[in-house]
Amino acid sequence: MADLSSTTIALGSGVVLGTVDANGTMWRIKQDGFTGWGEPASTLNPIQKPRQQGAWAGDSFNTPRGMTVSGTIRAKTPALLNLAIEQLLTAVTNAAFIMTVTESGTARWVAARKAGETLTPKITNLLANYSIQVVSLDSRKFGAALTGSTFLPSTSGGLTVPFSVPFAINATVVSGQVTLINPGNEVGTVKLRIDGPAVGPQITHIGSALPLVFASSLVLAAGEWLTVDMEKRTAMANDQASRSNYITSRGWSGFDPGPNTWAFTASGYNPLTKLTVTATPASK
Repeated sequence: MADLSSTTIALGSGVVLGTVDANGTMWRIKQDGFTGWGEPASTLNPIQKPRQQGAWAGDSFNTPRGMTVSGTIRAKTPALLNLAIEQLLTAVTNAAFIMTVTESGTARWVAARKAGETLTPKITNLLANYSIQVVSLDSRKFGAALTGSTFLPSTSGGLTVPFSVPFAINATVVSGQVTLINPGNEVGTVKLRIDGPAVGPQITHIGSALPLVFASSLVLAAGEWLTVDMEKRTAMANDQASRSNYITSRGWSGFDPGPNTWAFTASGYNPLTKLTVTATPASK
């Protein structure tokens, strides 16, 4: 599949606009045919103060991200043009699909949904224009997820008195911390997985000093795990049963721009207790 420009747009796992597909069909994006990929608008709505200067306003947030893409489809045969049009109509759906935009080698994605009619007027039996309208309810652009793991903090090995120089045996240190860097300018999403055996795990986001603490009565046996979605604020044992009622301190944290570190401890120590952090960077 060949790129036709420095920007390509993948609609789910099907059509990739801005490329030539396996059938030799050219999916071109018009030079000014992609809008809505910049910074989203704000919900700020200032209200003028009566008989005085200035205005009142509450908190403001980003609006949904509305996007349009238009261009041309050039096929080698009339049948391939019909197939391409059907592929486009199939790709742009009412249900959410992943729309990945790659700009000069940098890929970011949103969960998009159809927001208007998909237009595919034919110019000839080998050429058609297309225009799609989609919306992402979450305006953030997401990058590839980053992952890091750690066991509970511990120190083992090393030498103690009466040994001294020139003897040197390094100790084995497990920090109990995971550090990941968000290169974007928005708070991204964070998911945690705690693999048992584990008793009363605690995860603290050091930058915000927010601790997520589970009661010591929460016990995971070997082979069991706990999945925590920091954004949805859920905790599921083996991805099936909620364990939110075991949370004693609800310090939900996100993937802040820049470096992020999560510290892992527990009510009881076991060298096999493991934390895995999966964080997705985001930008405006």
